[in-house]
Amino acid sequence: MFKISVSIAMCICLAGCTDSCNGNIETTVLFAKPGPKGVGRSTYVDVVNKPGLGIKKTLLYEGKEFGTFEHVIIINDPQSRFASNRTICFTNYRTLAAETGGDLTEEGIPEIEVEK
Repeated sequence: MFKISVSIAMCICLAGCTDSCNGNIETTVLFAKPGPKGVGRSTYVDVVNKPGLGIKKTLLYEGKEFGTFEHVIIINDPQSRFASNRTICFTNYRTLAAETGGDLTEEGIPEIEVEK
């Protein structure tokens, strides 16, 4: 019983911690899917402090409405660098060309790749 209580307490403490933010643009991670052609991840985020970067979009996750967010972008993460992040902060990025024949629910969402 004691081990379970300690484990629960540790989870609660860790959940209260925030990721450090290194960059001028801050985003909140919403969810991730496998990346293009199964490489890395496509991470869906809501931009916190640069509203012109994203668009208002109602997102679907596994066929169900996930929510409507004001400034959505997709971060292409081929190396899965951000796999465990709750926030992603960056300064330099490049805009990716929209892929054709993709998921219609993603239509119009800007896609970027964060530069190191």
